[in-house]
Amino acid sequence: MVGPGTEARLVMLGAVLAGAVSFQDRYYDTPDGRLTLADHWLRHREGAGWELKCPLWPVGGARDPGYGPGATSQDGSTRDATSLNSGAPAQPPGSTTAYQELTSPVAVVAQLCTILAVAPDPGWACIPVAVAGLGLEEFAAFRTQRRSYRLGGLRVDLDEADFGYAVGEVETAVTHPSEVPAAQEEVTRVGRELGVEVTGSVMGKMSVYLQRYRPQHYEELVQSRRLVSAKMPMRDRD
Repeated sequence: MVGPGTEARLVMLGAVLAGAVSFQDRYYDTPDGRLTLADHWLRHREGAGWELKCPLWPVGGARDPGYGPGATSQDGSTRDATSLNSGAPAQPPGSTTAYQELTSPVAVVAQLCTILAVAPDPGWACIPVAVAGLGLEEFAAFRTQRRSYRLGGLRVDLDEADFGYAVGEVETAVTHPSEVPAAQEEVTRVGRELGVEVTGSVMGKMSVYLQRYRPQHYEELVQSRRLVSAKMPMRDRD
């Protein structure tokens, strides 16, 4: 279970608390959802700034951008992760997707314009100006309380969103796509040691948020296989 029990098991495995933070995420898209339907997720995170997460290469089926995929940052490192949740299995390694995370304003604006088939405006030197110029609107916003642990070369993030949903992620970094299978195996092993079965799929924070508060958008994304559809017990505060 993601919660005190998970943290106790982490400590028993030798994990060390690396930090605890709280942050607000805001996600943006066109009114008709063209970015997310193309599996592009533009986010502004409090204290961290803007990021565009988009596929690097496809490895499997539906996924949630908040949890489950591996990700490649602009420095070339690739991450692989397994999601954890109370009463719910994690994504199997075969359904992992590799993403790149763009943070450079030039790269973010260029990719947005490519997906939306819009010629870049010379005045769009910063992302907020481009967001306004492209007519993007906020479609999701929530605050997360995160506790992060280090376990050898792994990072374990335990998140609880302000709408009452808790989820965790085990993550490792590799430098080449050929290393992904071994990374997946290591992440899966730790997930099992934490008492999480790794068969099936976990809904990430974004999936749950959209399912609850923007059900039409959620259904469109499920139909286009941009989000997983799964039912599971949730630990609610509301």
